[in-house]
Amino acid sequence: MLNRRRMLLGGTAAAAAAAFSGIPSALRAEPDGRNREVIAWLKANALPLATAEPGNGVKDIEQLRPLIGNARVVSLGEATHGTREFFQLKHRLMEYCISQLGFTVIGFEADFGATLAVNDYVLRGNGNAKDAATGMGFWTWDTQEVAALIEWVRGWNLAHDRKVKFYGFDMQSPAASALHLLAYLERVAPQLATESDRILGRLCTANSGTFADIPTAEREVMLAQIKTVFDAFAAERAPWVARTSDIDWYLARQSAIVVQQFARLDYGDTQDKFRKAFEHRDRCMADNVHALLEAEGPGARAVLWAHNGHVQHAPDAGLINMGSHLRAELGGADYRAVGFAFDQGGFRAVGPDSVLRDYVVGPAPEDFVDGALAATGIPLFALDLMHIPAGGPVAAWMAEMPNQRSIGAIFDPDNELAYADMSDPRDNFDVLVFVETTSAARGIKRPPRVAGGPIKSNKEPTNLALAGGTGTPDGWYAINDKISPYVVAFEDGLSPAGGRVVRIARSSSTLPWGDGALSQYFDAEPWRGRRVVFSAAMRSDAPRIGTGAMLVIHVYRKTGSMFALPIAAMQAGGLVRSSGWVRHSAAVDVPPDADSVQISLAVAGNAAGWFGDLAIGSEPGAVASWARAPEAVQVLPRHVPLPALLRRSM
Repeated sequence: MLNRRRMLLGGTAAAAAAAFSGIPSALRAEPDGRNREVIAWLKANALPLATAEPGNGVKDIEQLRPLIGNARVVSLGEATHGTREFFQLKHRLMEYCISQLGFTVIGFEADFGATLAVNDYVLRGNGNAKDAATGMGFWTWDTQEVAALIEWVRGWNLAHDRKVKFYGFDMQSPAASALHLLAYLERVAPQLATESDRILGRLCTANSGTFADIPTAEREVMLAQIKTVFDAFAAERAPWVARTSDIDWYLARQSAIVVQQFARLDYGDTQDKFRKAFEHRDRCMADNVHALLEAEGPGARAVLWAHNGHVQHAPDAGLINMGSHLRAELGGADYRAVGFAFDQGGFRAVGPDSVLRDYVVGPAPEDFVDGALAATGIPLFALDLMHIPAGGPVAAWMAEMPNQRSIGAIFDPDNELAYADMSDPRDNFDVLVFVETTSAARGIKRPPRVAGGPIKSNKEPTNLALAGGTGTPDGWYAINDKISPYVVAFEDGLSPAGGRVVRIARSSSTLPWGDGALSQYFDAEPWRGRRVVFSAAMRSDAPRIGTGAMLVIHVYRKTGSMFALPIAAMQAGGLVRSSGWVRHSAAVDVPPDADSVQISLAVAGNAAGWFGDLAIGSEPGAVASWARAPEAVQVLPRHVPLPALLRRSM
């Protein structure tokens, strides 16, 4: 997701856009001469496309065959993460690559583990297309258009011997990959699975945070366990493959790789850390594409789906990206990048207030690439960027690096022109697809994730006895999984101290991961500079490793800085899977700029958790100790200023 990247670079881009009218360009310098020449050439060389709508054949796309050539990887970009026509056109291009050119792999800018459910559906029919799309974890792909693509791939696989696989190459969330890894280890090495669950099981929840703030000694224990797992994959490859299969071994090992990649991802709280994290992520995504091609064999050809900024050949605003790696490592003939552009219309994005909504923008400035393409009067076309005449007016204009719209997951309508990149389109893409007027992608409708009314913050911690309420106790909110909700129920007199118990449970789901929680929020002011300690009696029925119960604290800082990251803490020792009552606590130091605190009783995966005898208190603020056992404090940063369990919506 190109979201925080846009926030990071938005100020620079806005300044450039504001000053753009004073920069000479081929279109502005001689509006009566070269402008007409540029537009005339673009119009004469446009490759018109009949429609964005899938299901209309691929005859018009045939003209792109010589541009794709024999490339092993074709990457399809997008100028926003929420445009219906971009998604539909990419669907059509994937249909063409699969049906006419023999491509066998679809790769998505989505977490690897989460897309294994998509792959399971398109190959074996397990689950359904809409749940698989939602389960990829990003709101960007939780759309009718992506579900339609998944359904098409399922139909193809039913009708053809040459099967198409569907994989993710991203690594920003470990939960699904960690669950997949543990499940495989349970099949081939139960003892290693148990040990890995104890050390790495906390990664199977959306509350895992990152490794960034874990002290070195604790982090090294987790990384050492990942290395132990890798060593076992190498040493035991033959017997493990014999008990499963080659592809099962490859994919389980890829899950281990993704867990390790995630462990090294640190967006941090400075520009420098963010740049390093962006480049680490894109290096990992390129590596994952290579790994998936290796797993599928030397004849595999892949068509990728991601943002323009990830697929383009050149670094994205100076950030070394996936496309630049793949082009360098595969070569120009084996890597083709298709960019997308638009003039005006609608799209979905998250606003400055962290709310997902539809936006509409008017025509692009005439000096933008998008504005020049619109001036052709052709509503939908592709442009060959590989054969622009070197000495002509179009080459001169492109060499001056005109702006092109580039909107990620986040958009601020008050700074529309900040969402643009100044570059030579020929450096970025082999082909550019243009849509004159767009509309917003259509989200898959789901029940509200929050029960208990609009979220409001209490003045202080409230109703720890869990009394009252219909479905949720007074002052609390149920934050649920989007696909398979958890059931919240209450039992009186059953806690170790004879108090009320809440049970949060889900017995099955089309997807094995997901979290459900009972949460409340309260004012952080009285707690600033102190340590919040939240404790409860807990037990669970969690038949599968990687599932269980947990206590979580989130501290949200005052808004105003993109680097004012929330903080998360959970109890040490991983997820609680004990069927008998145990008492655990989570603790976090509340910083001086804290705005609110969220405490949660949560369950991960297909499991049931019971909680009672809640307590909350404070101690003088201090650096949390990781040396104490078993109540060591884990403090982890968060990156989205929303309730933690809504993270999968981002």
